[in-house]
Amino acid sequence: MNENFKKQIAGIDDIVEISKILRSSTQLLENISRYKKHPYDPQFSRDGYKVPMNFQKKGDTIYLLGDYHTKNDDNSSTVEILYEAVRMNLVSSAHPLFRSGLYCGLVEACSVNKLGFDITSDAEITDKEFLYNDRNSSILVSVNSENEGKFVDYIFNNSIRLTLLGHVTKGELRLDELSFGFIDQFFE
Repeated sequence: MNENFKKQIAGIDDIVEISKILRSSTQLLENISRYKKHPYDPQFSRDGYKVPMNFQKKGDTIYLLGDYHTKNDDNSSTVEILYEAVRMNLVSSAHPLFRSGLYCGLVEACSVNKLGFDITSDAEITDKEFLYNDRNSSILVSVNSENEGKFVDYIFNNSIRLTLLGHVTKGELRLDELSFGFIDQFFE
């Protein structure tokens, strides 16, 4: 998120209002356009293996890989473990959150296939910090039901923090019982 956006939302606590402001974010819309043209992040794609940055289908499970509570500029070990999971075909999508925050990352991951999300908040931090913290190096990951058990075991066995967020939906954007509307509203 750019500094102008951070200043604009500094005094706003209503996360739905913040999400409405984001709908007109030029930076977010440019990111979405770029992901449509180039759907693979090079850091997760090598040696002939690649995984898209956008969610693939309704019903996939959404996780955060890595620690999103603290600022960590070096997530290379997490990236290496994720790349191995990609190589093992355990991951449906992977989207880095550095400089975008969870909400923007979710919208970007939903946009290409016009999907949505239904996630659960973190009781340890405010919803605003949870959704809009852009100082973390965690990675948004989706996994299909066939690979979920293997994925979770693999990540757990490699001692990487994994947080279950929720699942991919048909188009509505939800946190707990709160609706942010539908993904199509970003393209009106």
